[in-house]
Amino acid sequence: MPHTPTAVIPLAIRQRRWWLVFLLVWAAVVGGAFYAHTLNMRQQGIAVALEGARNMFNMVVLTRSWNASHGGVYVPITPETQPNPYLEDPQRDVLTTTGVALTKVNPAYMTRLIGNLANAQSGAVFRLTSLHPIRPANAPDAWELGALSLFEQGQKEVMSVQADAQGGHLRYMAPLPVLQSCLACHAKQGYKVGDVRGGISVSLPFAPITRATQANVQEDALIYGLVFLLVAGSGWALLELLRRRWFDLVEKALALSESQRQLLQAEKLASVGQLAAGMAHEINNPVGFVTSNLGSLKHYTDNLMQLLEASRAGRATAADFAAADIDFIKEDLGDLFQESQDGLKRVKTLVAQLTSFSQVDKVAWQLTDLNANLEDALQMAWPRLQDKAEMVREFDQLPPVPCKVAHINQVAMALLLNAAQAIAGRGQITVRTGADATHAWFEVSDTGCGMSAEVRQRLFEPFFTTREVGQGTGLGLSVAYDTVRAHGGRIEVHSTPGHGSTLRVWLPLKPHAPQPDI
Repeated sequence: MPHTPTAVIPLAIRQRRWWLVFLLVWAAVVGGAFYAHTLNMRQQGIAVALEGARNMFNMVVLTRSWNASHGGVYVPITPETQPNPYLEDPQRDVLTTTGVALTKVNPAYMTRLIGNLANAQSGAVFRLTSLHPIRPANAPDAWELGALSLFEQGQKEVMSVQADAQGGHLRYMAPLPVLQSCLACHAKQGYKVGDVRGGISVSLPFAPITRATQANVQEDALIYGLVFLLVAGSGWALLELLRRRWFDLVEKALALSESQRQLLQAEKLASVGQLAAGMAHEINNPVGFVTSNLGSLKHYTDNLMQLLEASRAGRATAADFAAADIDFIKEDLGDLFQESQDGLKRVKTLVAQLTSFSQVDKVAWQLTDLNANLEDALQMAWPRLQDKAEMVREFDQLPPVPCKVAHINQVAMALLLNAAQAIAGRGQITVRTGADATHAWFEVSDTGCGMSAEVRQRLFEPFFTTREVGQGTGLGLSVAYDTVRAHGGRIEVHSTPGHGSTLRVWLPLKPHAPQPDI
């Protein structure tokens, strides 16, 4: 669409490469959402594993409590369950009446046996450890040592995920406080009820959770990718549609603007034409008596030429000179020349005013005498007003006003003609001027029919008119309104139905920023 001015179309719509910015933003949003979702799934996996570790810890603690409440339990001696060499109890090993050898399993030994079984069946590892272990193999590793130190400071549990060759493990540890039933074995170590004796460390394989999470991540990656492509494709298509519609809208707006410009220009020329028609009578009057004076001047000239020819031929007599009435001609010629000169000056003034009013597109900002401009407008409009109203002027002294003179003349003319149209029979039109510290103003008041609230609200709408169809375009006051706005001013309307109307134009005394021509 090369004929469409692109300056009025936003750069982001006009040039498609800017759409990549939106695409990158959308990619960042989707990527961020996917990352957050993946992180949340990993946190959920860790939470599930942690809950499993807690349950295993609680199960072991419960089993140990049951064992401790019974002072230990006896089990048959097997290759896997040998007597506990660290249990100092004279009744550690017993023989049943049937000859079966039994050994006492205390809570610590039972914890180790259950841990071996869990490790063999599920890969889970848990073991008893302490800062002061009775059994050397129960000494803490580096991670457990750090956890036991935290328990000494009051922490209730410790958890972390550690990477290794098997896919990582979730490690969990919680403290074991000294109970009354524990003192039978541990009182000699100086413990008392409530002390932290040690803790149980639980280690669960994290690889299954990682595999499950990874499978979900792959599924979600596909979904997020599809959503990204769907929204990106739809967005691109909508932007392309918006771009085409915008270009079409700009073309139509420019065409409408050009049509409006031509219509407004036609309205201005029509107004000038109406003024010219009204001024034809004003021009005809001086032209008429100038033409009549020229006829008299020709008659006088013919008589004088005849007398001159007779004198040159020696045929002129005193009677001929008396018949020519040279004294009267001499006196009348002065009056004829003065009247003709005054008439031609009047015609020249009217033509200059009409030319000034018609040159609305060739004017510049300048300081002007607003009162003088209004007087010119009154002179121009007088042929249209003289049969409708008596004119009253109430001009105050005004400072120079910065404006486009021809444009303000058009505004004044529109207000005067509007006032004349509002008067049904014959009334009065008053033109006033004044100023305050920042603005000069002029107003046109009439004794016409006034306006309703609805008419006042729509007064400056283009094409709005209360006249009959074909009696006006409804553009005069609309053009006046736009012109005053372009000058940085405003128009106030005061009207009461049945009591006339007053339209006041305010113009700033400070030069206004240049505006497009109206």
